[in-house]
Amino acid sequence: MSFRAVVASNTQKLSTSEDRVLNALLGADMSTATAAEVAGIAQTHESTVVRLAQKLGYRGYPDLRTDLRRDEGSQGDGATLMRGTSGHELSEFLRDEVAALSRLSQFISQADLDAAARTLHSTRTVYLLSSNDERPTLELMARRLRRLGMTVVSLRPTPKDLAERFVSFDDTSTLIAFALREAPRQLSTLVAEAARRGGKTILVTDVPGYQFRPSPDHLLAARRGDDSEYRTQLVPIALCYALQLAVFHLDRDRYQSTRDSIDDLTRLLGGTDEIPLRP
Repeated sequence: MSFRAVVASNTQKLSTSEDRVLNALLGADMSTATAAEVAGIAQTHESTVVRLAQKLGYRGYPDLRTDLRRDEGSQGDGATLMRGTSGHELSEFLRDEVAALSRLSQFISQADLDAAARTLHSTRTVYLLSSNDERPTLELMARRLRRLGMTVVSLRPTPKDLAERFVSFDDTSTLIAFALREAPRQLSTLVAEAARRGGKTILVTDVPGYQFRPSPDHLLAARRGDDSEYRTQLVPIALCYALQLAVFHLDRDRYQSTRDSIDDLTRLLGGTDEIPLRP
């Protein structure tokens, strides 16, 4: 079974140290880490790692690590075969993706989406963070927000470059981070630093029930497809569009005026072929 699916279905309350262990396990390349190594990352005792595994329903940490290997696709050719059990036929693939998209509103309420949109509506600068695998979704989110006239800063993973781009973050800023399949290594540090500077944070993840620490201001969590070995980014991409729409309708006149200005500037710059045709 997928470790993330186990986490998503967990209903037991976790301690602060167990939360840190969970966040460590949801990071990158953890399937080969020993319990002692995980404890070191989470700054806790090895017994806490074992206790968390048992709380999640495993007999012990080795069983948990087996599921981690499934998530990371490191069990061998059979485990990494794309849609090896769910089928590669177009009709089957589309059925699964449509089902995943149809569940989006069950995981994220309109109230939660609107709350995140209100935060963005009052934001001067948006900072975006993701792991490398989610860069296409991050770039789409950046484009959608720029179309609303927002200033967007895409963060890069190297510490120096990350620091240079994030140093201007203040109480008029919002951090949007994507934690799909794995959390960016610097995520917890940036969420804490954003709060210290008075800004806001929005975390987009595919693990419902994810108890990230420190807590972001808004958590948008929705499962992707059921095939743990092959999950597209269609659900988070749909969420990017939904978030843009929710922001737009908070002040339609303002944002439409911005979109019109972008079109006018595009024509001025010689990009008439990039403007949609209108009757």
